Amino acid sequence: MECKFLSNGIAIQYHNFLKPCCTWRVDDQWVKDHNLNSVDIVNWHNHKDLVQARDQLAQNQWPKQCVDCETIESQGRQDSIRLSGASAYGDFNADDLTLEIRPGNVCNFACQTCWTPASTRVAEFYKKAGIKDPFANFAKNDLTNFDFLLPVSQRLKKIIILGGEPFYDPKCLDFIKWSMINTRAELMAFTNGSIVNKEILNLADKKFTLIFSLDAVGRPAEYIRFGTKWDEVISNFKLMRDFNNVEVRVNITTSVYNFYYFTDVIDMLIPNWPSVVSFGTAMEDIYTEKVIPLNLREPIIDKLQLCTEKLINANIEPNQKSNAMNAVLSIINNLKTMPYDSSLHNQFKDFVFKMDAVKKVDLASYCPEIADLLK
Repeated sequence: MECKFLSNGIAIQYHNFLKPCCTWRVDDQWVKDHNLNSVDIVNWHNHKDLVQARDQLAQNQWPKQCVDCETIESQGRQDSIRLSGASAYGDFNADDLTLEIRPGNVCNFACQTCWTPASTRVAEFYKKAGIKDPFANFAKNDLTNFDFLLPVSQRLKKIIILGGEPFYDPKCLDFIKWSMINTRAELMAFTNGSIVNKEILNLADKKFTLIFSLDAVGRPAEYIRFGTKWDEVISNFKLMRDFNNVEVRVNITTSVYNFYYFTDVIDMLIPNWPSVVSFGTAMEDIYTEKVIPLNLREPIIDKLQLCTEKLINANIEPNQKSNAMNAVLSIINNLKTMPYDSSLHNQFKDFVFKMDAVKKVDLASYCPEIADLLK
């Protein structure tokens, strides 16, 4: 096995350190050893930790930091970061780099499964609700000048931009403009779909990929990704599908909030499937299948199984069909086999009640099919 990110990837994290990809698991020692201010970014891939990880994969051993890819691939899925990198960056030579960067975290949404370093609005609601912020003691990035990337700027072939919301956060917009001037890279940005900056997109002289984060349709979407106005998001999604130089993709983050609802997104996409639909997972335990009582699982399983039947008959590129099928089937399997955890369920209910109170919303009015989770 090999991984392109271990030889060609740079992910600049919220707290001033580097790692090869977004899913690479780190501990305190990694953060200390790979600090942005002390690492030689030009020669970073020769660091002993990355050399060791490449050697382990070459011997078909998973490094401990690669648990997310190991889990996904064990399910037969082809959408792990490692395999996606092999597809997307297979033509990279030794000097080519892909960069993932979060220039800022200003966001107009407060998604239920998001975390404070990725959204100023989530951080605001955590504070109002009295919810402990697990990232409170971490140093935050304050990237006001991106010239530290100049030594590798001409090696950058792909750049993935995270936020906040990239078209809402001023620092993200500054970085996009910096990239267009100082690199030859194709740009990719994750967006909540609320805003599209046509002026910026018209300046791009290469393909600009927009990955719309869509976890549900209609009212449930407006709860799960709080701040969503569904009619505006779906209108922007359709507009961008026909926009010059823009490739539209979709990412679905699965969680307890949308195990019942995310198949509505799949139904919506089947007639005109994007080039890529990827599936992420909200990893915190309070968002997993474990919080769902056994007597509430059958309606969710039934809807997921109906989705698999639709996928079987859909005219979708085979690998994309397989990825979607395996993502749905893995949740079905988890719902059938994972034990119920009452402690996690109570933590989930407490979190929902606190966040609903400060957001002035009610889960039951947006997502009535899963309202029994709060009983």
